[in-house]
Amino acid sequence: MRIATIRGYVTSSVKHASLEGRTLLVAEPESADLVPQIVLDNLGAGIGQKVLISSDGSEARKMVGDELSPARWTVQGIIDPERSLAL
Repeated sequence: MRIATIRGYVTSSVKHASLEGRTLLVAEPESADLVPQIVLDNLGAGIGQKVLISSDGSEARKMVGDELSPARWTVQGIIDPERSLAL
C-alpha cells in the first residue's frame, strides 16, 4: 500500500466492460519513484484528498466481479487529516 493524493477524475468513452459505471481517479503517490496511477474508487475519494492505494490486482478484480478485468490499482482507504498523527 502507498499513500497518494487524488489529482483528478478519469473520463473514458471506451473502456473494459468491467469498468463501466465505476469511478476512476488519478492518484499521485508520495513516493518520488512512482508515476501517477489510475485507480478504481468505491469509497468516494475527492480531489486533493490523501488516500491509501494498493496495486493488488486480484482484489481489484474481485471488486469489479470479473477475473479478466484489467483493473489493478484501487483506493483502499481515505486518510482523515484531522485524525492523522504524522503525514
